[in-house]
Amino acid sequence: MFAIIYLFELWIACMSQPYRQTRARILLTNLRDNAKQLKSYIDQQPMLGVIKADGYGHGATEVAHAIADYVEKYAVAFIDEAIALREAGITKPIVILQGLYSTEDWLICAEQHFEPVIHNAQQIDFLTQVTADTRCVNVWLKQDSGMHRLGFFIDDVPTAVKRLREHPLVNDIVLMTHFAEADDPESPMTPMQLERFYAALHAVHEQIQGVSVANSAFMLGDDVLDAMGLTKWFRAGIALYGQNPSQAELSDAELLKPTMVLEAPVIALRTIQAGETVGYGSRWRAQRESLIATLAIGYADGYPRSVPDGTPVIINDQVGCLVGRISMDMITVDVTDIEGVKLGDNVELWGERLPIQVIADQARTITYELFAQVTRRVPRRYED
Repeated sequence: MFAIIYLFELWIACMSQPYRQTRARILLTNLRDNAKQLKSYIDQQPMLGVIKADGYGHGATEVAHAIADYVEKYAVAFIDEAIALREAGITKPIVILQGLYSTEDWLICAEQHFEPVIHNAQQIDFLTQVTADTRCVNVWLKQDSGMHRLGFFIDDVPTAVKRLREHPLVNDIVLMTHFAEADDPESPMTPMQLERFYAALHAVHEQIQGVSVANSAFMLGDDVLDAMGLTKWFRAGIALYGQNPSQAELSDAELLKPTMVLEAPVIALRTIQAGETVGYGSRWRAQRESLIATLAIGYADGYPRSVPDGTPVIINDQVGCLVGRISMDMITVDVTDIEGVKLGDNVELWGERLPIQVIADQARTITYELFAQVTRRVPRRYED
């Protein structure tokens, strides 16, 4: 009997541990430190922790728990993401950035303490069809100040606020917008958008309770808003995950910490002669006798197929260079000049010693995309 129980417990333990050595190590302590640092910049302002797209690929539930002491609310893209967080035991208010699509969604928001972003008149029409006796809902009204994705134009904001304010289901209203070039401190676009935002704000400020124009790339301090008595919400996005959202360089004191380390093991080693090629399309040709390591990661795991030969990886605290095209499940690295490489060695693709920004630059993309495209084939290992 005891043998059966032991075997059952062993089976459970094995099932809970992924067999695959390829993994994304999620550094929860660094997540907390980043959130704490961002919170210190904004004095008493409340902070909205953006954990959409499964927490930028880190795991939304785990990120929510890690940063809970530093954020007043969370934000996700759509209602299904919010429901998943509720089912995982997350209780703080959740802002739905894409808003809602039906009368039923309004009822869900009221029941689950979700706060929808209202960005078109149809969403308010859905609200007028709600007849159930339910709790009030805080809403975020999106103004299109120049991004031209979602939101009301300046002249339409007062009508939208009036319609919302007249409905008994609506509680607080936060007026928000989104800057197209907040990452560029020299861009003329941001002052223009800010001017449009203020034009809308002055028309409705007595009917709303808060504003949100500040994301990770733009923090707003403004005496005018203080005089209006409005709550200024700061939206923390990519900065939570250790990335500088601005093109401006950060001081040592402002540096954020990496939160994801992508690793894969060496699964094969082979010596090839000068003139031999590696990978699909024979893109890379050896100029000398070379030792090639094959790693168990590929574009199906989220490693970008667009990176060129020479893209760095870290093996045994030394830099190896990618050679050959990225395959679905494997990549190949020239380790000729690295001593002691052996089967099973863990290789860092990005993270603590190799910034993800380096790989994003090589792939001609952004860190947001690299984080978000790490697939569920890659086990997440949470470290605290």
